[in-house]
Amino acid sequence: MKKTLIIEIQKGGLGDHLFYSHLPRIAKQTNAFDLVFISNKSQFRNEDYKKLIWELNPFVDGFTDESGIFHFSTYYTDTQNLLDTLMLLYGLEDNKRMHEPEIYYQPILKANLKGAIVYDPNFISYTGDLRSNLLIQKWFRDNHVQVNYQMVVLGNRFIALRDQPLLSAANIFDFCNILASIDTIYCFTTGTATLAAALKVKTFVFYGKGHEKGYRHSLQNKYIYLGTDYRFVDQLKKMLFQLYHLFTRKNNLF
Repeated sequence: MKKTLIIEIQKGGLGDHLFYSHLPRIAKQTNAFDLVFISNKSQFRNEDYKKLIWELNPFVDGFTDESGIFHFSTYYTDTQNLLDTLMLLYGLEDNKRMHEPEIYYQPILKANLKGAIVYDPNFISYTGDLRSNLLIQKWFRDNHVQVNYQMVVLGNRFIALRDQPLLSAANIFDFCNILASIDTIYCFTTGTATLAAALKVKTFVFYGKGHEKGYRHSLQNKYIYLGTDYRFVDQLKKMLFQLYHLFTRKNNLF
């Protein structure tokens, strides 16, 4: 009987899925499993993530309506990153550490973006106590960085620079094309940073006070601590938000 692994990812973000992208290859190459499937019960914030990360992965045997295994932990040391931790939680071991995310899409290069420096203002998950572009613009000035393009704003959470030429991607595949074409991407600790690591693009990643180290998982990316520009009212809102979720979780136990 063939040994089968079914992975069910219960977080829907781009980075969330990329954290697991190395597992099918390791499962097959170490002979731990004969077949690897992705559960259709997995969450996808965008259906293109399913195509990019899993449908193009040659080590994935397909999709199934069966429930799968979901493990998650941000455990991190100087010699073991988040992707290593997930590998071990799934009972896989290739005797390597500091894994990077993997994709198998071959980008189409855009000649007009060769050498460009791009800033992505978008984020969804918490990226540290940052609320405005002041610390970011100061860092660019102090380090003599001239941004050529800024990615267009996609949602409600972003920290945009002023008066920058805008760049847009038609879909996640076009975004891969952009990342593979440029010289450098500046972004936050988001799916952009994880995707850039998979594409081996030179990446500088901003984060603020309070950000969890485990999400700064890539040796290929350079992580830049900006501190915080939170005011008293911002700290108060954060504290109330945390208390609300703590209270909600406790009530859900009964």
